[in-house]
Amino acid sequence: MSKERIIKAAIEVFSENEYHRASMDEIALRAQVAKGTLYYNFPGKSQLFKTVVKRTFEDFIRRIKADLQSSIPLKDKIQQTIRHHLDLFLESRHLSHIVFNDISNGFEEDVLDELKLLREEHLNFLATILEEGKCDENYLRDLDSHIAAVGMIGTLESTSKYFLSHQNKYSRDDLERQVFTMITMSLFNSIE
Repeated sequence: MSKERIIKAAIEVFSENEYHRASMDEIALRAQVAKGTLYYNFPGKSQLFKTVVKRTFEDFIRRIKADLQSSIPLKDKIQQTIRHHLDLFLESRHLSHIVFNDISNGFEEDVLDELKLLREEHLNFLATILEEGKCDENYLRDLDSHIAAVGMIGTLESTSKYFLSHQNKYSRDDLERQVFTMITMSLFNSIE
C-alpha cells in the first residue's frame, strides 16, 4: 500500500517540478511515509522516476487504446488522440517533456534506455494510427507516418507550453480546436 502512495506522490512531484528539482524528501512527505520506507521501495530518485514514467505512459496508452477500440472514423480517432495528449502535456508537463525530448544529463543509463524505449513505443503507436489513414479512404497525405507522429508530438508539446503561459487568452477547448485544425490540415488530404 505504501508503494502505491509513493508512486502517486512521485507522479505529482515529478509532474509539478523538473526531475532535478524534485526531491525524495518532498515525495516522502506527500506520500506520508518515512524516508526509510521510500528508500526501501526505491533505492534512488532515478529508479523511482523510471517507475513513474513507465506507469504514467502505460496508463496513458491504455486509455487511448480503449477509446480507439471502437470503429469510429479516423477524424474522431485523431481528435481523441489529440485530447489525450493535451491532457498529458498540460497535467504532467515536466514528466512528458523529459520523455519526449532527448535529455541525457543527470540520468542513469538504464533510465535513459527506458525513456528511449517508451518514446519509440509511443511514436510507433501514433504512426500506426496515422498509417490507417493511408488505407482508410486515402485520408493521409503521402507522408512518412513516423515523421508525422514526431511532428504531432512537437506541435502538441509546443502549443501546450504556450497555452500554459497564456491561459488568460485561450480556453482549453480553443487550444484543442486549434491544434486539431493544424494537425489535420497539414497531415490529411481532406477531413469532413
